Amino acid sequence: MMMFVIFLIVNVGTIGIFYGVYGTKRKYEEGMLMGVHLPGSAAESEEVKMLMKKYRTWTKWFYTLNLLAGIAVCGFCFWYISVFMIVWSIWLVEVCIGAILLLYRTHRKLYDLKMKNGWIGSNGSKIMTADSAVDATVSAQSEKMGMSPLWHILFCGLIVLPCLLPQVRLYLKESEDGWILFLCGFAVNLVFAAVHAVILRTRNTVYSEDVKMNLAVNRLQKNVWSWSLIAGSLFNTGAYLWVTYFMDKKMWIGSEVYIVYIILESVPIFIFMSGVFYIKKKRDRILQNNETLHYVDDDIYWKNGWYSNPNDKRLIVQNWACSFNYTTNMARPAGKISFAAGIVITIVCLLWVCVLMFRIDFTPIKVSVGSDKIEITSGYSDMEIDIDEVQSAELLPKLPNDEYKRVNGSDDGQKKIGKFRGKKTGKCRMYIYVECTPILQINTSDEIIFINSKEKGAAEKWYEKIVQEKNRAHS
Repeated sequence: MMMFVIFLIVNVGTIGIFYGVYGTKRKYEEGMLMGVHLPGSAAESEEVKMLMKKYRTWTKWFYTLNLLAGIAVCGFCFWYISVFMIVWSIWLVEVCIGAILLLYRTHRKLYDLKMKNGWIGSNGSKIMTADSAVDATVSAQSEKMGMSPLWHILFCGLIVLPCLLPQVRLYLKESEDGWILFLCGFAVNLVFAAVHAVILRTRNTVYSEDVKMNLAVNRLQKNVWSWSLIAGSLFNTGAYLWVTYFMDKKMWIGSEVYIVYIILESVPIFIFMSGVFYIKKKRDRILQNNETLHYVDDDIYWKNGWYSNPNDKRLIVQNWACSFNYTTNMARPAGKISFAAGIVITIVCLLWVCVLMFRIDFTPIKVSVGSDKIEITSGYSDMEIDIDEVQSAELLPKLPNDEYKRVNGSDDGQKKIGKFRGKKTGKCRMYIYVECTPILQINTSDEIIFINSKEKGAAEKWYEKIVQEKNRAHS
Protein backbone atom coordinates (compact mmCIF):
# COMPACT_ATOMS: atom_id res chain seq x y z
CA MET A 1 0.00 0.00 0.00
CA MET A 2 2.85 2.37 0.85
CA MET A 3 4.41 1.88 -2.59
CA PHE A 4 1.04 2.58 -4.22
CA VAL A 5 0.71 5.88 -2.35
CA ILE A 6 4.32 6.90 -3.07
CA PHE A 7 4.10 6.23 -6.81
CA LEU A 8 0.63 7.78 -7.01
CA ILE A 9 2.10 11.02 -5.65
CA VAL A 10 5.15 10.69 -7.93
CA ASN A 11 3.06 10.08 -11.07
CA VAL A 12 0.59 12.89 -10.41
CA GLY A 13 3.48 15.20 -9.54
CA THR A 14 5.35 14.21 -12.72
CA ILE A 15 2.38 15.08 -14.92
CA GLY A 16 1.92 18.35 -13.01
CA ILE A 17 5.58 19.32 -13.49
CA PHE A 18 5.61 18.41 -17.20
CA TYR A 19 2.39 20.32 -17.77
CA GLY A 20 3.66 23.34 -15.83
CA VAL A 21 6.97 23.42 -17.73
CA TYR A 22 5.95 22.32 -21.25
CA GLY A 23 2.16 22.36 -21.44
CA THR A 24 1.64 26.04 -20.61
CA LYS A 25 3.95 27.58 -23.27
CA ARG A 26 1.04 29.38 -24.93
CA LYS A 27 1.33 33.05 -23.98
CA TYR A 28 2.97 35.74 -26.10
CA GLU A 29 5.55 37.31 -23.81
CA GLU A 30 8.97 38.91 -24.14
CA GLY A 31 8.38 39.10 -27.90
CA MET A 32 8.02 35.32 -28.23
CA LEU A 33 5.36 32.69 -28.71
CA MET A 34 6.39 29.06 -28.18
CA GLY A 35 10.03 30.19 -28.23
CA VAL A 36 9.67 31.86 -31.66
CA HIS A 37 10.24 35.63 -31.99
CA LEU A 38 7.22 37.23 -33.63
CA PRO A 39 5.65 40.68 -34.01
CA GLY A 40 2.59 41.14 -31.81
CA SER A 41 0.39 41.37 -34.91
CA ALA A 42 1.64 37.99 -36.14
CA ALA A 43 0.78 36.37 -32.81
CA GLU A 44 -2.82 37.54 -33.34
CA SER A 45 -3.08 36.29 -36.93
CA GLU A 46 -5.61 33.59 -37.84
CA GLU A 47 -2.91 31.11 -38.89
CA VAL A 48 -1.19 31.34 -35.53
CA LYS A 49 -4.47 31.26 -33.60
CA MET A 50 -5.52 28.06 -35.38
CA LEU A 51 -2.15 26.44 -34.69
CA MET A 52 -2.31 27.37 -31.00
CA LYS A 53 -5.90 26.13 -30.75
CA LYS A 54 -4.82 22.72 -32.06
CA TYR A 55 -1.86 22.74 -29.66
CA ARG A 56 -4.15 23.48 -26.69
CA THR A 57 -6.49 20.65 -27.69
CA TRP A 58 -3.66 18.13 -28.12
CA THR A 59 -2.06 19.28 -24.87
CA LYS A 60 -5.30 18.87 -22.93
CA TRP A 61 -5.86 15.34 -24.23
CA PHE A 62 -2.22 14.29 -23.85
CA TYR A 63 -1.88 15.31 -20.21
CA THR A 64 -5.38 14.18 -19.19
CA LEU A 65 -4.91 10.70 -20.67
CA ASN A 66 -1.42 10.36 -19.21
CA LEU A 67 -2.64 11.47 -15.80
CA LEU A 68 -5.32 8.76 -15.86
CA ALA A 69 -2.77 6.23 -17.18
CA GLY A 70 -0.31 7.20 -14.44
CA ILE A 71 -2.97 6.58 -11.78
CA ALA A 72 -3.96 3.26 -13.37
CA VAL A 73 -0.33 2.10 -13.56
CA CYS A 74 -0.08 2.34 -9.76
CA GLY A 75 -2.57 -0.53 -9.50
CA PHE A 76 0.17 -2.93 -10.63
CA CYS A 77 1.86 -2.30 -7.24
CA PHE A 78 -0.59 -4.82 -5.77
CA TRP A 79 0.60 -7.50 -8.19
CA TYR A 80 4.21 -8.26 -9.14
CA ILE A 81 6.58 -5.35 -8.53
CA SER A 82 8.60 -6.29 -11.62
CA VAL A 83 5.52 -6.01 -13.84
CA PHE A 84 4.75 -2.66 -12.24
CA MET A 85 8.30 -1.40 -12.89
CA ILE A 86 8.15 -2.45 -16.55
CA VAL A 87 4.75 -0.79 -17.13
CA TRP A 88 5.77 2.30 -15.13
CA SER A 89 9.02 2.67 -17.11
CA ILE A 90 7.12 2.46 -20.41
CA TRP A 91 4.66 5.08 -19.14
CA LEU A 92 7.45 7.41 -17.99
CA VAL A 93 9.36 7.15 -21.28
CA GLU A 94 6.15 7.77 -23.23
CA VAL A 95 5.37 10.88 -21.16
CA CYS A 96 8.89 12.29 -21.64
CA ILE A 97 9.03 11.65 -25.38
CA GLY A 98 5.42 12.67 -26.00
CA ALA A 99 5.66 15.96 -24.09
CA ILE A 100 8.87 16.98 -25.87
CA LEU A 101 7.62 15.97 -29.33
CA LEU A 102 4.31 17.79 -28.85
CA LEU A 103 6.13 20.97 -27.84
CA TYR A 104 8.91 20.79 -30.45
CA ARG A 105 6.52 19.90 -33.28
CA THR A 106 4.39 22.99 -32.59
CA HIS A 107 7.52 25.12 -32.19
CA ARG A 108 8.81 24.01 -35.61
CA LYS A 109 5.44 24.65 -37.29
CA LEU A 110 5.36 28.15 -35.83
CA TYR A 111 8.93 28.78 -37.00
CA ASP A 112 7.99 27.62 -40.52
CA LEU A 113 5.03 30.04 -40.48
CA LYS A 114 7.36 32.84 -39.45
CA MET A 115 9.77 32.13 -42.30
CA LYS A 116 6.96 31.72 -44.87
CA ASN A 117 5.35 35.03 -43.94
CA GLY A 118 8.58 36.94 -43.31
CA TRP A 119 7.62 37.90 -39.77
CA ILE A 120 10.57 39.79 -38.31
CA GLY A 121 10.61 41.75 -35.09
CA SER A 122 8.74 41.69 -31.82
CA ASN A 123 6.05 44.13 -30.85
CA GLY A 124 7.54 47.27 -29.27
CA SER A 125 11.07 45.90 -29.31
CA LYS A 126 14.33 45.97 -31.21
CA ILE A 127 15.66 42.77 -32.68
CA MET A 128 19.30 41.84 -32.37
CA THR A 129 20.96 38.82 -33.92
CA ALA A 130 22.71 36.41 -31.58
CA ASP A 131 26.14 37.59 -32.73
CA SER A 132 25.41 41.31 -32.47
CA ALA A 133 24.26 40.84 -28.89
CA VAL A 134 27.69 39.71 -27.73
CA ASP A 135 29.17 43.17 -27.15
CA ALA A 136 26.27 44.28 -25.00
CA THR A 137 26.35 41.00 -23.14
CA VAL A 138 30.05 41.32 -22.39
CA SER A 139 29.45 44.81 -21.04
CA ALA A 140 26.83 43.36 -18.74
CA GLN A 141 29.49 41.11 -17.20
CA SER A 142 31.59 43.98 -15.86
CA GLU A 143 30.36 43.45 -12.32
CA LYS A 144 30.72 40.37 -10.17
CA MET A 145 27.48 38.42 -9.85
CA GLY A 146 26.48 35.61 -7.54
CA MET A 147 28.18 33.88 -4.64
CA SER A 148 31.30 31.78 -5.12
CA PRO A 149 30.77 28.05 -5.81
CA LEU A 150 33.61 27.38 -3.35
CA TRP A 151 31.03 27.52 -0.55
CA HIS A 152 30.01 24.01 -1.58
CA ILE A 153 33.53 22.78 -0.79
CA LEU A 154 32.94 23.86 2.82
CA PHE A 155 29.77 21.74 2.95
CA CYS A 156 31.65 18.78 1.42
CA GLY A 157 34.17 19.16 4.24
CA LEU A 158 31.39 19.12 6.84
CA ILE A 159 30.13 15.83 5.38
CA VAL A 160 33.61 14.30 5.69
CA LEU A 161 34.17 15.70 9.22
CA PRO A 162 32.07 13.08 11.14
CA CYS A 163 34.44 10.38 9.84
CA LEU A 164 36.79 11.51 12.61
CA LEU A 165 34.37 10.01 15.16
CA PRO A 166 35.23 6.36 16.01
CA GLN A 167 31.58 5.22 16.20
CA VAL A 168 30.78 6.75 12.82
CA ARG A 169 33.78 5.02 11.25
CA LEU A 170 32.66 1.73 12.80
CA TYR A 171 29.13 2.18 11.46
CA LEU A 172 30.46 2.94 7.97
CA LYS A 173 32.66 -0.13 8.18
CA GLU A 174 29.82 -2.47 9.17
CA SER A 175 26.83 -0.98 7.33
CA GLU A 176 26.49 -0.40 3.61
CA ASP A 177 23.66 2.08 4.12
CA GLY A 178 26.08 4.40 5.93
CA TRP A 179 28.34 4.52 2.88
CA ILE A 180 25.36 5.04 0.59
CA LEU A 181 24.24 8.06 2.65
CA PHE A 182 27.79 9.43 2.76
CA LEU A 183 28.39 9.10 -0.98
CA CYS A 184 24.96 10.49 -1.87
CA GLY A 185 25.43 13.52 0.38
CA PHE A 186 28.91 14.22 -0.97
CA ALA A 187 27.82 13.71 -4.61
CA VAL A 188 24.79 16.02 -4.28
CA ASN A 189 27.01 18.83 -2.97
CA LEU A 190 29.41 18.33 -5.89
CA VAL A 191 26.51 18.45 -8.37
CA PHE A 192 25.21 21.66 -6.78
CA ALA A 193 28.73 23.12 -7.02
CA ALA A 194 28.98 22.19 -10.72
CA VAL A 195 25.56 23.67 -11.53
CA HIS A 196 26.49 26.79 -9.53
CA ALA A 197 29.70 27.23 -11.55
CA VAL A 198 27.89 26.70 -14.88
CA ILE A 199 25.23 29.30 -14.03
CA LEU A 200 27.84 31.91 -13.09
CA ARG A 201 29.77 31.23 -16.32
CA THR A 202 26.64 31.40 -18.49
CA ARG A 203 26.66 34.40 -20.81
CA ASN A 204 24.34 37.14 -19.62
CA THR A 205 21.10 37.88 -21.46
CA VAL A 206 20.54 41.29 -23.09
CA TYR A 207 17.13 42.80 -22.33
CA SER A 208 17.68 46.49 -22.99
CA GLU A 209 19.99 49.22 -24.26
CA ASP A 210 20.16 50.26 -20.62
CA VAL A 211 23.31 48.54 -19.33
CA LYS A 212 22.30 49.13 -15.70
CA MET A 213 19.00 47.36 -16.31
CA ASN A 214 20.83 44.42 -17.90
CA LEU A 215 23.09 44.28 -14.88
CA ALA A 216 20.13 44.39 -12.49
CA VAL A 217 18.26 41.52 -14.16
CA ASN A 218 21.29 39.27 -14.68
CA ARG A 219 22.58 39.99 -11.18
CA LEU A 220 19.14 39.12 -9.78
CA GLN A 221 19.08 35.77 -11.58
CA LYS A 222 22.61 34.73 -10.68
CA ASN A 223 22.35 35.91 -7.07
CA VAL A 224 19.08 34.06 -6.47
CA TRP A 225 20.38 30.86 -8.07
CA SER A 226 23.64 31.15 -6.11
CA TRP A 227 21.88 31.49 -2.78
CA SER A 228 19.36 28.76 -3.69
CA LEU A 229 22.11 26.27 -4.55
CA ILE A 230 24.09 27.15 -1.43
CA ALA A 231 20.92 26.65 0.63
CA GLY A 232 20.45 23.32 -1.14
CA SER A 233 23.93 22.21 -0.08
CA LEU A 234 23.25 23.46 3.44
CA PHE A 235 20.11 21.33 3.85
CA ASN A 236 21.73 18.35 2.13
CA THR A 237 24.65 18.58 4.56
CA GLY A 238 22.29 19.07 7.49
CA ALA A 239 20.37 15.94 6.50
CA TYR A 240 23.56 13.87 6.47
CA LEU A 241 24.81 15.31 9.78
CA TRP A 242 21.41 14.42 11.26
CA VAL A 243 21.87 10.72 10.48
CA THR A 244 25.53 10.74 11.57
CA TYR A 245 24.37 11.83 15.03
CA PHE A 246 22.49 8.52 15.35
CA MET A 247 25.41 6.60 13.84
CA ASP A 248 27.59 8.01 16.62
CA LYS A 249 25.18 7.82 19.55
CA LYS A 250 23.07 4.73 18.83
CA MET A 251 24.80 2.87 15.98
CA TRP A 252 21.36 2.64 14.40
CA ILE A 253 19.31 4.66 11.91
CA GLY A 254 15.62 4.03 12.50
CA SER A 255 12.57 4.82 10.38
CA GLU A 256 11.85 8.05 12.24
CA VAL A 257 15.40 9.24 11.51
CA TYR A 258 14.92 8.54 7.80
CA ILE A 259 11.64 10.48 7.79
CA VAL A 260 13.41 13.61 9.06
CA TYR A 261 16.26 12.94 6.61
CA ILE A 262 13.84 12.81 3.66
CA ILE A 263 12.11 16.00 4.81
CA LEU A 264 15.43 17.86 5.02
CA GLU A 265 16.46 16.55 1.60
CA SER A 266 13.13 17.75 0.15
CA VAL A 267 13.53 21.35 1.34
CA PRO A 268 15.89 22.32 -1.55
CA ILE A 269 13.15 21.45 -4.05
CA PHE A 270 10.86 24.07 -2.50
CA ILE A 271 13.76 26.54 -2.33
CA PHE A 272 14.49 26.10 -6.06
CA MET A 273 10.82 26.43 -7.03
CA SER A 274 10.45 29.54 -4.86
CA GLY A 275 13.57 30.98 -6.49
CA VAL A 276 12.11 30.45 -9.96
CA PHE A 277 8.89 32.31 -9.11
CA TYR A 278 10.79 35.06 -7.29
CA ILE A 279 13.11 35.63 -10.28
CA LYS A 280 10.18 35.83 -12.70
CA LYS A 281 8.26 38.27 -10.50
CA LYS A 282 11.24 40.56 -9.85
CA ARG A 283 12.44 40.41 -13.48
CA ASP A 284 9.01 41.44 -14.78
CA ARG A 285 8.93 44.29 -12.27
CA ILE A 286 12.37 45.55 -13.34
CA LEU A 287 11.54 45.37 -17.05
CA GLN A 288 7.96 46.65 -16.94
CA ASN A 289 8.97 50.28 -17.58
CA ASN A 290 11.72 49.46 -20.06
CA GLU A 291 11.11 51.27 -23.35
CA THR A 292 14.21 49.93 -25.10
CA LEU A 293 13.66 46.18 -24.91
CA HIS A 294 15.94 43.97 -26.97
CA TYR A 295 15.18 40.42 -27.92
CA VAL A 296 17.90 38.25 -29.40
CA ASP A 297 16.44 36.59 -32.49
CA ASP A 298 18.34 33.30 -32.52
CA ASP A 299 15.38 31.26 -33.77
CA ILE A 300 17.39 29.72 -36.60
CA TYR A 301 19.53 27.93 -34.01
CA TRP A 302 16.43 26.62 -32.18
CA LYS A 303 14.25 25.82 -35.21
CA ASN A 304 14.01 22.08 -34.43
CA GLY A 305 13.47 22.62 -30.70
CA TRP A 306 17.06 21.99 -29.65
CA TYR A 307 20.01 24.39 -29.83
CA SER A 308 22.47 23.96 -32.70
CA ASN A 309 24.83 26.89 -33.31
CA PRO A 310 28.27 26.07 -34.76
CA ASN A 311 29.41 29.67 -34.15
CA ASP A 312 28.75 29.46 -30.40
CA LYS A 313 31.61 28.00 -28.36
CA ARG A 314 29.37 27.34 -25.38
CA LEU A 315 28.48 23.75 -24.60
CA ILE A 316 25.63 24.50 -22.17
CA VAL A 317 22.96 27.13 -22.88
CA GLN A 318 19.69 28.19 -21.29
CA ASN A 319 16.70 26.32 -22.70
CA TRP A 320 13.97 28.33 -24.43
CA ALA A 321 11.24 26.02 -23.15
CA CYS A 322 12.17 26.44 -19.49
CA SER A 323 14.15 29.43 -18.23
CA PHE A 324 15.61 27.51 -15.28
CA ASN A 325 16.65 24.55 -17.40
CA TYR A 326 19.79 24.17 -19.52
CA THR A 327 20.56 22.19 -22.66
CA THR A 328 23.62 21.34 -24.74
CA ASN A 329 24.74 22.90 -28.00
CA MET A 330 24.09 20.09 -30.48
CA ALA A 331 26.38 21.68 -33.06
CA ARG A 332 29.34 20.73 -30.89
CA PRO A 333 30.54 17.10 -30.77
CA ALA A 334 30.59 17.24 -26.96
CA GLY A 335 26.93 18.29 -27.01
CA LYS A 336 25.92 15.30 -29.13
CA ILE A 337 28.04 12.91 -27.04
CA SER A 338 26.69 14.13 -23.68
CA PHE A 339 23.09 14.00 -24.95
CA ALA A 340 23.53 10.49 -26.35
CA ALA A 341 25.30 9.36 -23.18
CA GLY A 342 22.43 10.66 -21.05
CA ILE A 343 19.87 8.79 -23.15
CA VAL A 344 21.88 5.55 -23.14
CA ILE A 345 22.56 5.68 -19.39
CA THR A 346 18.87 6.33 -18.64
CA ILE A 347 17.69 3.44 -20.84
CA VAL A 348 20.32 1.06 -19.44
CA CYS A 349 19.39 1.95 -15.84
CA LEU A 350 15.67 1.42 -16.51
CA LEU A 351 16.32 -1.91 -18.24
CA TRP A 352 18.67 -3.03 -15.46
CA VAL A 353 16.10 -2.25 -12.75
CA CYS A 354 13.30 -3.99 -14.69
CA VAL A 355 15.39 -7.13 -15.33
CA LEU A 356 16.56 -7.23 -11.71
CA MET A 357 13.02 -6.88 -10.35
CA PHE A 358 11.76 -9.51 -12.81
CA ARG A 359 14.43 -11.97 -11.60
CA ILE A 360 13.56 -11.29 -7.97
CA ASP A 361 9.85 -11.89 -8.57
CA PHE A 362 10.06 -15.00 -10.73
CA THR A 363 13.20 -16.81 -9.54
CA PRO A 364 12.33 -19.15 -6.64
CA ILE A 365 14.42 -19.38 -3.49
CA LYS A 366 16.29 -22.69 -3.48
CA VAL A 367 18.66 -24.36 -1.03
CA SER A 368 21.06 -27.19 -1.78
CA VAL A 369 22.76 -28.86 1.20
CA GLY A 370 25.89 -30.81 0.28
CA SER A 371 28.48 -32.67 2.29
CA ASP A 372 30.73 -29.63 2.66
CA LYS A 373 28.64 -26.55 1.89
CA ILE A 374 25.18 -25.02 1.68
CA GLU A 375 24.21 -23.22 -1.55
CA ILE A 376 21.39 -20.65 -1.53
CA THR A 377 20.08 -19.25 -4.83
CA SER A 378 17.53 -16.50 -5.46
CA GLY A 379 16.64 -13.85 -8.00
CA TYR A 380 18.82 -11.22 -6.35
CA SER A 381 21.99 -12.76 -4.94
CA ASP A 382 23.35 -16.23 -4.23
CA MET A 383 25.56 -17.34 -1.37
CA GLU A 384 27.55 -20.34 -0.20
CA ILE A 385 28.15 -21.38 3.42
CA ASP A 386 30.74 -23.94 4.42
CA ILE A 387 29.27 -26.57 6.73
CA ASP A 388 32.16 -25.94 9.12
CA GLU A 389 31.08 -22.27 9.43
CA VAL A 390 27.58 -23.20 10.63
CA GLN A 391 27.44 -22.80 14.40
CA SER A 392 23.79 -23.78 14.78
CA ALA A 393 20.51 -24.10 12.91
CA GLU A 394 16.90 -24.04 14.08
CA LEU A 395 13.35 -23.83 12.78
CA LEU A 396 11.32 -20.78 13.83
CA PRO A 397 7.54 -20.38 13.67
CA LYS A 398 8.04 -16.80 12.46
CA LEU A 399 10.70 -14.16 11.92
CA PRO A 400 12.10 -12.84 15.25
CA ASN A 401 10.34 -9.69 16.41
CA ASP A 402 12.76 -6.89 15.56
CA GLU A 403 13.08 -3.71 13.51
CA TYR A 404 14.76 -4.81 10.29
CA LYS A 405 16.34 -2.34 7.89
CA ARG A 406 17.17 -3.36 4.34
CA VAL A 407 20.80 -2.69 3.41
CA ASN A 408 20.47 -4.01 -0.14
CA GLY A 409 18.19 -6.34 -2.04
CA SER A 410 14.40 -6.33 -2.10
CA ASP A 411 11.63 -5.85 0.45
CA ASP A 412 8.36 -5.50 -1.45
CA GLY A 413 5.96 -6.88 1.14
CA GLN A 414 5.97 -10.33 -0.45
CA LYS A 415 9.66 -11.23 -0.29
CA LYS A 416 12.64 -10.18 1.77
CA ILE A 417 15.83 -10.95 -0.14
CA GLY A 418 19.31 -9.57 0.47
CA LYS A 419 21.26 -8.02 3.32
CA PHE A 420 19.36 -6.64 6.30
CA ARG A 421 20.26 -5.21 9.67
CA GLY A 422 18.13 -5.72 12.77
CA LYS A 423 18.22 -3.40 15.76
CA LYS A 424 18.62 -6.43 18.04
CA THR A 425 19.61 -9.13 15.55
CA GLY A 426 22.41 -7.15 13.89
CA LYS A 427 23.70 -8.12 10.45
CA CYS A 428 21.64 -10.78 8.72
CA ARG A 429 20.64 -12.11 5.33
CA MET A 430 17.11 -12.97 4.34
CA TYR A 431 15.75 -15.28 1.68
CA ILE A 432 12.14 -15.47 2.80
CA TYR A 433 8.56 -15.28 1.58
CA VAL A 434 6.79 -13.02 4.07
CA GLU A 435 3.60 -15.09 4.32
CA CYS A 436 5.31 -18.51 4.50
CA THR A 437 6.41 -20.49 7.57
CA PRO A 438 8.39 -22.03 9.15
CA ILE A 439 11.67 -20.13 8.81
CA LEU A 440 15.06 -21.80 8.88
CA GLN A 441 17.62 -19.80 10.87
CA ILE A 442 21.31 -20.54 10.23
CA ASN A 443 23.84 -18.96 12.59
CA THR A 444 27.43 -18.40 11.49
CA SER A 445 30.25 -16.50 13.15
CA ASP A 446 29.66 -13.51 10.84
CA GLU A 447 25.90 -13.25 10.45
CA ILE A 448 22.48 -14.88 10.68
CA ILE A 449 20.67 -16.25 7.63
CA PHE A 450 16.88 -16.64 7.48
CA ILE A 451 15.43 -18.89 4.75
CA ASN A 452 12.05 -20.38 3.91
CA SER A 453 10.13 -21.75 0.94
CA LYS A 454 6.67 -21.80 -0.60
CA GLU A 455 6.93 -25.59 -0.83
CA LYS A 456 5.43 -27.30 2.19
CA GLY A 457 8.02 -29.20 4.19
CA ALA A 458 11.03 -27.78 2.29
CA ALA A 459 12.42 -25.80 5.25
CA GLU A 460 12.14 -28.89 7.50
CA LYS A 461 14.06 -31.01 4.97
CA TRP A 462 16.83 -28.38 4.74
CA TYR A 463 17.08 -28.26 8.53
CA GLU A 464 17.32 -32.05 8.85
CA LYS A 465 19.95 -32.23 6.11
CA ILE A 466 22.07 -29.48 7.74
CA VAL A 467 21.93 -31.21 11.15
CA GLN A 468 22.82 -34.52 9.50
CA GLU A 469 25.85 -33.03 7.70
CA LYS A 470 26.99 -31.19 10.85
CA ASN A 471 26.85 -34.42 12.88
CA ARG A 472 28.67 -36.32 10.16
CA ALA A 473 31.41 -33.65 10.01
CA HIS A 474 31.93 -33.85 13.80
CA SER A 475 31.95 -37.65 13.94
